[in-house]
Amino acid sequence: MGMRSAQGITRRLLESLLLALVAGTLALVALAHLVPAMGHPVFIIRSGSMTPAIPVGGAVVLDLQPADDIRVGDVVTLRLDDGTIFTHRVTRLVSVQGVADVETKGDANQAVDPTLTPLDHVIGRVALTLPFVGFLVAALATPAGYATVLLACLTLFAALWLLDADEALVPSHVPSSAAAPSRRWLRFLPWAR
Repeated sequence: MGMRSAQGITRRLLESLLLALVAGTLALVALAHLVPAMGHPVFIIRSGSMTPAIPVGGAVVLDLQPADDIRVGDVVTLRLDDGTIFTHRVTRLVSVQGVADVETKGDANQAVDPTLTPLDHVIGRVALTLPFVGFLVAALATPAGYATVLLACLTLFAALWLLDADEALVPSHVPSSAAAPSRRWLRFLPWAR
């Protein structure tokens, strides 16, 4: 394999990594901000009570459901009076003194939750589970997460720039104008054309 061929493979790999990083970051930002703005709250699962259905670090996207649409077997996210939020499966619907309540249980728990929860505390039903994505959303929400993504993008841009500079120094059988550094990876930047 020639040097130009190896550089071409390296270039494609670096461009693919950069594209995946940017697309992945945009998808995480959309999940954290755009999806909730469209009426589908997103929560990160921080305990193992729903494993294996929902692993620790998973993200759940909720459908907001009227209380009377909740059924036994649904996985729902609830908010207690003290602000605690948890996601468990509905095991029973009951009415105590005219108040509709739900009995819930984590799939990994041996027993049902110790208290009934009023049905109006249900935030929504889990519509989509994204395993381990919650870890990434949580990391991206920190200054260190933003800095890491920015540093990774800058590193990939620098590697592409160095690859272009190296290509300009490698002798070739093509005319000198064609041996000039390729700036294909910058074609989307108007000032770099």
